[in-house]
Amino acid sequence: MRLKKSAKTGLTVITLTTAMIIAVNVFASIPEYHADSASAYLKKELAYVSGQGQVTDSFKVYGGNNGELYIWYAFEEFHAEENETGSGASLAVKLLMENGRVIGHEVPEEGELYEDSMKKLFPWYVRWRMPSGDVPLAIEQEIDIKQARMLAALEESEE
Repeated sequence: MRLKKSAKTGLTVITLTTAMIIAVNVFASIPEYHADSASAYLKKELAYVSGQGQVTDSFKVYGGNNGELYIWYAFEEFHAEENETGSGASLAVKLLMENGRVIGHEVPEEGELYEDSMKKLFPWYVRWRMPSGDVPLAIEQEIDIKQARMLAALEESEE
């Protein structure tokens, strides 16, 4: 059976796309790190609250090397008593690592300098996988789960 030229072209595109995805995932290795340590560092150094709420946060790892971990980090201030969110942010972060522990971080510049600083901070195979400003769904869901747990704990303590 002979395939039409458009079918051959389509199969070629699918094959090349699959090969590219595999190659990117091979490049995007993730170094060993302590998740609890990284989470505590992010909460202390990057998250902020404008009122009396608690920080609910999460991050997603996109790759790294021996001394760096490339992540997307998001947080929200949560007021469980009112079931409302306050301040928050979502951003790309390069964590500087030593022996699996976070020792510093770098974030992209804002405004006109954002694109250039993203190129300086993150390799192409990481930028390609990162969202373009939106919070990744997995992070949103984890923050929602943390807020739901806080509400349930508050309701339980009131009973």
